[in-house]
Amino acid sequence: MHKQLNITYLLALILFLVNFSSVNSYDLDQVNDKNIWPQKEWLKSDLDIKDVTDFEKFVNFTFSENSFKTLGRTNAVLVIKDGRIAFEKYNDPINEDTKLVSYSMAKSYIGLLTGIMLDRKYFQDIQQDNLLPEWQDNRKNISINHLLNMQSGLDFVEQYNVDGRSDTLEMLFGEGRYDQALFASTFKLKTPFPGMEYNYSTGETNILSMLIKNNLEDRGISYYDFINENLIKKIGIYNTIFEFDESGTFIGGSSVFANARDYARFGYLVLREGEWDGEQIVSRDWIKKIKVPAKNTYGMYSNQFWLLHPAFTRGLPKDTIYCAGYGGQYILVIPSRNMVVVRLGETYFENDKVLENLSEMINFFN
Repeated sequence: MHKQLNITYLLALILFLVNFSSVNSYDLDQVNDKNIWPQKEWLKSDLDIKDVTDFEKFVNFTFSENSFKTLGRTNAVLVIKDGRIAFEKYNDPINEDTKLVSYSMAKSYIGLLTGIMLDRKYFQDIQQDNLLPEWQDNRKNISINHLLNMQSGLDFVEQYNVDGRSDTLEMLFGEGRYDQALFASTFKLKTPFPGMEYNYSTGETNILSMLIKNNLEDRGISYYDFINENLIKKIGIYNTIFEFDESGTFIGGSSVFANARDYARFGYLVLREGEWDGEQIVSRDWIKKIKVPAKNTYGMYSNQFWLLHPAFTRGLPKDTIYCAGYGGQYILVIPSRNMVVVRLGETYFENDKVLENLSEMINFFN
């Protein structure tokens, strides 16, 4: 669940908004044949950094209580560079086997599963509409693309507290908890037509997950089996749990549980442009689409992944693609550095410095 942009931030985005698709034009061939693939375990490399003493001080601060006011609690940081574990640290009692919640990082898994569905022609294309028989009004114009990029127009309020209306909490823990996608699909449009504005919504991702399930069931395919055969087994994420609600739909908006190394495997699949040890799991073309911001998303969102706006990089390389979840959960994919960075934590306040902290950490590596 990504934090909402404040008004000042939005105004600045509008002022600096540019078309930066060229920023993410990195080609996989530039990796210089560093085709290293994790098998059952990741290979490890020696710590290759610029200043060991300063790095140790930095890490000690990051994982200490002294950082709580700016970073919250950091539970895990894992850096994969050139296909190997370059750095890994956990905050007691967390360890390398501990499964931690993804929150909205799960949305990016839906983004990849949608790509696989399109590759298989299980969805016609991203413009496919008339998605649900009960959508007989202008909701019939909602497309796969609208749901992928938070532009359905549904009047769904994404809030994470009980001070006012929170459709998210009602869906996750209240009336909608047994069939979350069905709950989200009952909302009416707040715009005349879909596609008119961006509105971050966990409900939309769950609807997309339900559409994947319905499509697979129509073909006699179990949703879990599809995930197991096309993702879990392919990239070896055996320490990952995909949570399903009682309707049999993967709660794709918020509910993956995995250890840091499995989250890194998912990021590494994106870094390698959909390839895993010689097999194309999701098309390279789909990964390239992820790197191009969708219209009306302030240049920062594409197919359930986040992108950096060039005016607000937080110090990160401009080609960074990332998965983000409530509480400071991140998988950063940085093609220009051939790097994947996983950060898991408990950061439950606005205006935290987590991304700046990760940027500073990355800059220590040669």
